[in-house]
Amino acid sequence: MCHCAHVFLPGASFLEKNGTFTNAERRISPVRKVMSPLAGYQDWEVTQMLANAMGYPMNYSHPSEIMAEIASLTPTFAGVSYEKIDELGSIQWPCYDEESEGTPIMHEQTFMRDNGKGLFMLTQYVASQEKITPKFPLILTTGRILSQYNVGAQTRRTDNVAWHAEDLLEIHPHDAEDRGLKTGDWVGIKSRAGETVLRALISERVQPGVVYTTFHFPESGANVITTDNSDWATNCPEYKVTAVQVTKVSQPSEWQEKYHAFSETQLDLLEQGINNG
Repeated sequence: MCHCAHVFLPGASFLEKNGTFTNAERRISPVRKVMSPLAGYQDWEVTQMLANAMGYPMNYSHPSEIMAEIASLTPTFAGVSYEKIDELGSIQWPCYDEESEGTPIMHEQTFMRDNGKGLFMLTQYVASQEKITPKFPLILTTGRILSQYNVGAQTRRTDNVAWHAEDLLEIHPHDAEDRGLKTGDWVGIKSRAGETVLRALISERVQPGVVYTTFHFPESGANVITTDNSDWATNCPEYKVTAVQVTKVSQPSEWQEKYHAFSETQLDLLEQGINNG
């Protein structure tokens, strides 16, 4: 139950709506529904109904009309249309006119600005609010590893677990020696925000005073210990700088044991449902 929201709007999955997705490659790809939305409306219809209810008239009959309006108002999308997307399979903006098939590579010869030059802006350095202390003397930074992707919802189901089967805490030999740690030991990681338990991996890949882990496995709780600090310019959560203490422990944390028990129960129920179905 959410205690913040006053209104819940219906949402539709990619299988339930017509539209486009635009990725970080600037590629506009088509999405076409294969079933009616379980909530009754596609996302664009919900937005339209909300606008009309608030006194701003929107009367589109199909999302292609929305794309046509975007093309009429946005120069970099001027040559984009549903018809062209369907014909080509996808389009990478900028696409300035009807003859263009998009721009696979930007800034190839010059920058995509009127004068052909790049725009550089000076920004002030703003230090992190997170500081090490005698209580939290190490800096934790988190990141990814090649064989798993983000929270591993897909890659953890594959043979990729042969290369990366769990999130490990990498710690420099000097810091490990101070704490009596060796590779494979359970270690408790505690920050101002929370705590969790991981297995240690003694490694010189990290510098003394720095520990590192990935966040591909929910049971690791890597994000439990990161703070609420965020970058001043982008508002991106500060996953790379968390002051922590690391100590040797004998077993996973209580919440991790509960997570394992819950996961095993869910798997048992799923198997029963499959067998009974």
